[in-house]
Amino acid sequence: MNYQPPVYLTPHLYMTNEEEEIIDALVDHHEMPKKFDVDKVISYFEGENFCLVLYFANLQDRGFQKFVVNDFSVNVEEMYMLSASFGKLLEQEVNIHVLSQAKNRVDHVIHMAGTFRALFRKKEVVD
Repeated sequence: MNYQPPVYLTPHLYMTNEEEEIIDALVDHHEMPKKFDVDKVISYFEGENFCLVLYFANLQDRGFQKFVVNDFSVNVEEMYMLSASFGKLLEQEVNIHVLSQAKNRVDHVIHMAGTFRALFRKKEVVD
């Protein structure tokens, strides 16, 4: 996979494949995979940001992709966009196993957004 600078899909949602940054973050959060022979879906929080890392083991597209939703408990619309994007890719039968896991992780966090807003002492938003 070739490196490209981060792509901001919205002001609060971006994706990157900058592997050094991704690996550093995975190590910092104790989420670094031990094996690289199968696809992986990893999610974690950096403060109030939701991070979703996909690792593709296939030789044609091997590498990491990271999606970040800044202040995710308030920017729920971006979470819905991310879920919908994975849903569209699933309709095209692209990497079904890893993308269905990714969509499920995002959907679970969407479901918990109100709890996280309360935890972060944020104003309620309309879901």
